[in-house]
Amino acid sequence: MNMSPIVASLIWLGLCLAQIAAAGAPSLPSVGSCPSSSSEQKGTSMAGTPKPFIRAEPGSVVPREAHVRFCCRSPWRSGSFQLWKDGSCSFQINSSREQADVCFPNSVAAAGSYSCRYSRGLHWSELSAPLQLLVTGHFSKPSLCGAPSTVVSAGDTVTLLCQALSSYYKPKLTFFLLKAGVPHPVQRQSPEGHEANFTLPSVKAEDAGSYSCIYSVGGRASSPSDALHLEVTGGKDAHPPKPAQDYTVGNIIRIALAGLVLIILGLFLAEAWHSQQRS
Repeated sequence: MNMSPIVASLIWLGLCLAQIAAAGAPSLPSVGSCPSSSSEQKGTSMAGTPKPFIRAEPGSVVPREAHVRFCCRSPWRSGSFQLWKDGSCSFQINSSREQADVCFPNSVAAAGSYSCRYSRGLHWSELSAPLQLLVTGHFSKPSLCGAPSTVVSAGDTVTLLCQALSSYYKPKLTFFLLKAGVPHPVQRQSPEGHEANFTLPSVKAEDAGSYSCIYSVGGRASSPSDALHLEVTGGKDAHPPKPAQDYTVGNIIRIALAGLVLIILGLFLAEAWHSQQRS
């Protein structure tokens, strides 16, 4: 049976569309484990290449049992990325489509130091600067108070005192100051003892907000302290703005005086003219 030209054209068009769709469909990256041997894990690093940047979502301080996702952004597009934890490779992503920003699969938060790297051909970049993931809820919460007050003027210096329970300060503690809306700690300290003084010098309006603090032993951290709200009011040397001067009245007075002088001059000239005519 002969195939009509219309049917043949439709079949040919369908095949073309299928090929176009297959070519344009994004290839899904394959996520797998890293090479097993340490030599394969290390690979060949490219000296002097720009390091990538690693971030954690929703942030670098999360509660126990929370899920976290690590993303790696490189200055160059690449098809392979690795996630490292505490000096060992944990995940590797391989994709036929090169990209500059990838995210590894969500996983239950595990405290530790994370970094990432990307490949350029057969070579790997240097590891990114490490990101410390802190998992809270392992110890009792500390207390947080502000001095001289939690309501201060712009330009003042505020000290926030974070204090842990004394029974926990035998190991070396690291304290972190947290601010609501910021995904990473705003300050950290490793003092001797069980308390840390966080200083906010010359506070500005953007320093206002809710603060809390935690302390950690390794990556295991305490529960956050109760929130402390810092309010920043007007500056120390703030003066009310001077009202805009109204020059309208002064201008009217000056114009009137000028007009009066012109009238007087006009009278003098008229008198002089009449006197000259009489003579």
